[in-house]
Parts: sequence; C-alpha cells; structure tokens
Amino acid sequence: MHKAERLTGLRLSQIPANENDWIRRAKSIIWADEFRGATPGDQEAVFNIWVKKIASTIRRAQESVTAPVKVSDQRGAWDQIVDYAARVENTFDDEGNRILPNMFSVSMTILRSHGGHLHPSELTTETARQTLIACRADKAASFRNAIAAFNRLVREQNRHPAIAHLLPQLPIGPIPHLRDGPLDWTLFTPAFVASRDRAITRAITGDRTRRGDRFKGKLGKGQLSAAGQRKGRRRGVGNPDSARKNHLNALSWLVRHAYPDRSDAYDLNDIRDLFTTEIVKQAVDTYIARAEASEVLLNPTETSSAGGVLARLQVLADRNEWSEDVVFELEDARFDRVDSHQSREMSKGREQFVKLVQRDPAVPRAIVSGPRRLAEEAQLVFDDWKSFKTRERETALHLSMGASLLALLLARSVRSKNVHELIIDGDDAELLRPLRDARPWLEIDRRRVKNASPIAGEIPERQWRVIMQWLDQGLPKWCEKHGIDFDENVLLLPGPKGLLSRHTYNRVWNKCVARIGVPGLQPHLMRHVMATIWLAANPGDYTTVAAFLCDKVSTVEKFYARGEGAAAAKLFAEALEALDPTLETFLKRRAA
Repeated sequence: MHKAERLTGLRLSQIPANENDWIRRAKSIIWADEFRGATPGDQEAVFNIWVKKIASTIRRAQESVTAPVKVSDQRGAWDQIVDYAARVENTFDDEGNRILPNMFSVSMTILRSHGGHLHPSELTTETARQTLIACRADKAASFRNAIAAFNRLVREQNRHPAIAHLLPQLPIGPIPHLRDGPLDWTLFTPAFVASRDRAITRAITGDRTRRGDRFKGKLGKGQLSAAGQRKGRRRGVGNPDSARKNHLNALSWLVRHAYPDRSDAYDLNDIRDLFTTEIVKQAVDTYIARAEASEVLLNPTETSSAGGVLARLQVLADRNEWSEDVVFELEDARFDRVDSHQSREMSKGREQFVKLVQRDPAVPRAIVSGPRRLAEEAQLVFDDWKSFKTRERETALHLSMGASLLALLLARSVRSKNVHELIIDGDDAELLRPLRDARPWLEIDRRRVKNASPIAGEIPERQWRVIMQWLDQGLPKWCEKHGIDFDENVLLLPGPKGLLSRHTYNRVWNKCVARIGVPGLQPHLMRHVMATIWLAANPGDYTTVAAFLCDKVSTVEKFYARGEGAAAAKLFAEALEALDPTLETFLKRRAA
C-alpha cells in the first residue's frame, strides 16, 4: 500500500476504494525498475500480480464494511482472540515486520484463564484490578505480562482487523499491586538511602578483606588457611543489576510487612535500624497471618517466594557483618516457618532413606555395624602392612578413613561439611582425645554449624575405638603416602594441598558404603538414621532427638512423628533385635 502511494503520488485516503477505479489508475503507473525481475517481461508479471493484490485488498475491505459484525459472547470472543494469536504469531507482513511476537497466544490464553468471565471489550483498568485481586499470588506476574500483551493488541488494532471489534477502545492503565502499594523510596531520608546503597553494594561485590587464619598457618595454602583464601568472592555476581533489584525487592518486602504505618519507616536514618530480630519476626508474622487469612494467597509452606526473600535478606545481613542474632533469626524463619528449597531437599533425603529401609530391612543393621566391619577389614592389612601391595594398602587406608567418618556420623549429629573440615589438634581442636579419666569429646563452635547451634558431647566408646584406629594407624600412613608432615597436621582428613579434596572424600565414602552393602547412602541421611533408631527404641522422645540433631522440637515432631519418619522408625524397631547386643546401652535411656 505504501508503494501504491509512492507510484500514484496520492495518499491512501485519496485513492477511491473502488476496484475498477484502481485498475484504471494502474494502467498509467510507470513500473520500470520498480519491481524485481530478470527481464522486463518478468518485471511486468510481478507488477500485474501486485495490481491484482491491491484490487483484492480493496474488494475484501468493501465486503467487511458491508457485512454485519457478528457479536460474540465472552467465551467465543476469547476463543477468536486466542485462535487469531496462534495463527498470526511469529509471522511477518509484506514489509518484513513481525505482526505478533512468538508465544503471543500463550499470553492470551493466560489472560482468558483469569478474565474469561468478562468479554474482552469489557476489560478496563478497574475490571483488571478486580481480576488481579482474585488472582493467586504466584500467578500475578504472568497476569500482568498478559495485560501488557493485550494492550499491544489494543494500541495496534488497526493492524488486526479480524479481531478489532472484540477489543476495548482504550488500553488498560497501570494496575496497583495485589496486596500493597509500591514502596516509594524517595520518601526515605537521604541518609537511609545512602546506607541502603552501600549495604547492597557490599552484598553484591562481597567482602574484599582478608580474613584471619584461625589455624595459625598449620594448614599451609589449603582451602581453610588465610594463605589459601582469595580476596572477595570466588566468582563475581553475573548480573549486578538483577542482584540489586532482588535486594531492593527483599527490603521492600521487609518494610511493607513490618511497618503497617509506612511513615514510621520513612523516618529511619540507617538501614541497620531495619535489621533487628523484632522487626524480622514482625514481618514474618504479618506475612504468614495475611497469607493464612486470604482466600487467594498460597500458604507460606506451599510457596517458596518468602524463602527467597528471606535468603536475600540473610545475605545482606551476613555480607555486611550485622548482628548474628538477626542472621540466625532470618535463617530460622527461612528453614522453619516458610517453604524453602533447602527444606524440600531435606524432605527428599528423608524420603530416599525410608525407601531404602523399606526395600531391605537389613539396611539399619548394616549401617550400625558398618564402622566396626570396615575397621576390622582395614586392621588385617595394618597388622601385616609390609606384605601387602600398594593397591591393597590404599584400599585399607580408604576403609579405615571411611570407618571413622561413618563412626563420627553415628556418634554425633554432624553434617558432612563439618566432618570434612574437622580439626583434631591445636588450640582450635574440635575432636578432643581423652586425658586421664576424661572421655572422648566432640565440640564444634556455632559459627561453623549450619543452624548456628554448637555441637558438643561425648563420643561413645564403640565409635571411638574405630576413630582411634584411623588416628593412630591409618592417618600416619596416609600422611607418609601423600608427603604430608604428620607432626604439623591438624586435620582429620588432610590432603596433599591442605584439606582433602571433596572428590576424594566422596570417593572414599561411596566405596565404604558400597562395601557394607548400602550403596547410595548419603552422609546427610545419617542424621535420619540416628533419629529413627532412637525413636524406635524410645517412641515419642522428640526432645532427646531434637537435642541430638540440634533442631527444634517442633521440627523433629513435624519430620518424624508421622509419615515417612514414623514408617522408618517402625522398620528400624523390627530390625533392632538383630543388631549387636552392645547397642543396648546406646539406645536405651538411663533410668533417672
């Protein structure tokens, strides 16, 4: 049509919408060099095709004007829009412009699912706002995107005559947020905004200062020594702008839920005034109460949106080295009060463990007796070390190491990372050998424990004998084999470059659990081994299990009182009779 204007010298509105008149005008058009073709004859053929296309367009336009507009009901109208979008999306007009973007029909389908009770022409700013209020919280973003796509149709409806009669006359205006109005950062004091920007920058770029070496250089250039630590983050933030936006959204969530009257928040002068245990608790309480009272919002235990927000707030507090109490409060709320990726992973681990036990009731016996069996097999080689070949010696070292790892995880509720980095000597020793009448002891500071609860307590004699085999016989041979100074070593698991690599740790673990007949057993599942064994012998004693796991009683009851935890406890109870008699003193509580 643009070419018709150029070749006739008339605007489109000046050309009569008459097919005969157009054919007459076309005869006077000079078409030479205006159309592509190898020969003048080919160019003339292309010109004639173009003239016929214009005539056909005029004919269809006249037919659409004279034909009555069919009024569709709301369901039929939405179906027409979705079908049209599916037919036209990702296609191009004569000038090579994309008519509608790819997947445009998906946006229209989403809009139909939320606003299908209205005719498309009845969608206004107010009706869209009411639809958003009735929308589930986790679907609000997709609804907003669908509205933006619909507005494109409204603004360009002259390009879509097939559905123009189904669209409203004006685009839909801005829609307020689902629960709260947006937070206006310009109302905060300049001092607060400056402290907020500094805190976010620190959280994104990481701590560039070098931390002190709490091992006093004994680890060389290993991963835990100051010499082996890099300045700042090992890997920078891939998208700083996105990270900054996420932190701003998390701060907005905290203010909106902690301050019913936002004017109180606007008077703050420092972002640290926001990060107190009282404010964090108030925000989480408000969020949970609002979600439980709403008919459209998801329960906090069913959506991970709050978990992501709390994780970003925790990073912000941790990277800026604010109060540890606030960091712990955020962590507790993330793990215990709302849904999170980590809690789902722990639940998945428990489910895997129960399936393992259900498949073979002999599994608990193999796990509990595993450290002793591995240690006895390694001892056969240690007793006649020189007569065995290199490969057999290496296998014995791996079995002794794996036996000590398994014994530690059965003795105390220690996470795999803590065992991997365990210190056995020096001022910061976490595994304490007994002196005189003392007992073997494990003590890990709260700063090195995931839930900030210190791990301290006696190691049972049964497990200590296995650990001592590694410390007295296996570890010296291991250090000699890998060129490690045994007298200077302070690690339970040393490696040639400081700390034993995680790859070797996993390889040794997998070899040992396969050796005792429980392939696939993960170190983290050992926490559930101890909890289910104890509850099998002492039903309902959640307080002891909570203290052992360094968890809350409510958390233990939630995980082990019913469902997979209860099933595992029952299966363990059936297998306990076949376990070693020496376990009785470990399983049964002493009489008061």
